[in-house]
Amino acid sequence: MSNVFANWPSGSGAPLGGLLRLGMVAAGFALLLVSLIIYLLDPIKRWRLRKIPGPRGRPVLGCLPQLRAQPMPLFLQSCAQTYGPVFKASGHEVQGTAVLLHHVSRMQVALGRKWVVVLADAEMQRQVDGAGGSTWRQLRAAWQPAFAPASLAGYLPLMTGCADQLARRLEAKATAAAGATASATAGGGSSVDMWRELGGMTLQVVGSTAYGVDFHSINEEDQAGSGSGSATATAGATAAAKGRGDDGYGKQLAAACGQIFRYGSPVHGSPYLRVAMLFPELRSLLLTLAHTLPDEKFTILTKARTRLCNTVFQLIDSWKQQHSAEGATAAGASSGKPDAGAGQSNNGVGAAATGGRGLSGVAPGSFLDLMLGHRQGGGSGSGGKKAEGEEGVEHAPLTDEQVAGQVQLFILAGYETTANALAFAVYCIATHPEVESRLLREVDDVLPGSDQLPGESDLPRLAYTEAVVNEALRLFPPAHLTSRVVPPGETLTVGGYTIPGGTAVYLPMYLAHRDPAVWPRAEEFLPERFLPPRGAAQQHAHAPFGYGSRMCIGYKFAMQEAKVALATLYRRLTFTLEPGQQPLKLVASVTMSPRGGLHVTPVPRRKL
Repeated sequence: MSNVFANWPSGSGAPLGGLLRLGMVAAGFALLLVSLIIYLLDPIKRWRLRKIPGPRGRPVLGCLPQLRAQPMPLFLQSCAQTYGPVFKASGHEVQGTAVLLHHVSRMQVALGRKWVVVLADAEMQRQVDGAGGSTWRQLRAAWQPAFAPASLAGYLPLMTGCADQLARRLEAKATAAAGATASATAGGGSSVDMWRELGGMTLQVVGSTAYGVDFHSINEEDQAGSGSGSATATAGATAAAKGRGDDGYGKQLAAACGQIFRYGSPVHGSPYLRVAMLFPELRSLLLTLAHTLPDEKFTILTKARTRLCNTVFQLIDSWKQQHSAEGATAAGASSGKPDAGAGQSNNGVGAAATGGRGLSGVAPGSFLDLMLGHRQGGGSGSGGKKAEGEEGVEHAPLTDEQVAGQVQLFILAGYETTANALAFAVYCIATHPEVESRLLREVDDVLPGSDQLPGESDLPRLAYTEAVVNEALRLFPPAHLTSRVVPPGETLTVGGYTIPGGTAVYLPMYLAHRDPAVWPRAEEFLPERFLPPRGAAQQHAHAPFGYGSRMCIGYKFAMQEAKVALATLYRRLTFTLEPGQQPLKLVASVTMSPRGGLHVTPVPRRKL
């Protein structure tokens, strides 16, 4: 035996030690593999939600293959028809497992790997509410002055001016096409993508309102080679190409916003974003990798963000200097010196967007001005008044970075949703001649003059116009999904099922808005259902802007803009739908929009 081991390395345990180390490495890999499988399959959550029915999802991918085949609202609608008002789906969301209640469309990225539960009943969704934390209350208080009645009245000239600018442009285009073809029928056959046109208008409104500078985003000529990008990207590119603007702020902001909207999307953006969508736990690693080895789309995105931030901070500095100068002027006025700002309008947003003043900074009454004024404890922003429900509550002032972020969020929330809502309304009107006839009668009655635009006193009289907007929002809610999270340590019981704490609850409005138990003839377009008298159940079930305390704070702004835009456009034009668009095809990601746009022929109303 001694001869057998004579040539072995010193240390009789060497072979055993090598095998032991190899075994430990193998065990480590096995443990890692088991952990990865457990993590991807999420058996604990699967077990806790085992009593809730739902479709089977594939490992890792979950229900993403089904979502690639059809828009999320239609997928969830089919699930509700199969499994009932409460069901689960294999989904993936940054904050964890989610529960979906009957409203779904904004969280396409949410469905993937982990388990979610969907509630497909309008009353169930209404019961689920969520209160915000201190940060949420602080930000909501800062937003409050921007949507006060006086602020909304100040935005009205901007909204009507932008809508009239678009209407005149489309009218001129249709008339020119009719003359070129020597035809007086159907507006001369000048087809436009109304979704893109409306996108330019809403970006002009919300961008100019947000920053107090002219975005110049309403297209004044056709876009050559615009491709399949978003309406925002097209509008932003147009503004940048034209290079108009007093000091360049508007065109810089519009171009940056357009690129951020497009390249910040997993669909059009960097592959890094698509990987992060499936594996959000790797976001930090992917972010570092993307900055180290950026691809072209990620480079465009980061440059646009940098340009946007720099421009916003320049505007904030301009506002600070302006108000410092005004303070000095006010001090001089108190000692008998003239006040250079005396007699100026309280809200300069409308003038900013229509070229009425040469801008060197932020217009009074803009969202940025109001946010900064609120932070300062008064000024034109808030007048020192606490937001509703915030009396006696003190919040730390927002930083410049927070202010800039909130202003950008204002654009994100207000641009695309309103453009989509108006596009859906135009589609519904074009496919329902009886609705168009009644709408035109109301518009002609309220705005009889050929050049008359809606004023503040006209808005209550446009009741049917508002009903048309509401009914379009019911059938096609752009923000088709909202969400809540069951607080950790608590449970939510709904529909006979118990949802554990830490589960995100999704409320798909698209489903609640088509609930036949609430809406008679739910699939039909009937604006009359939003005229008095209305049932309480329908009032509670109609939630295009969300539910309860988390309802979108800017809903009055959006409704005013949509109502004014429809009345102003139909005062001059009607729109004929191009063939092949019925039924309307949808695409649903963060918002729901017409797939491929909405192609119509503008028809000038001859008596105008």
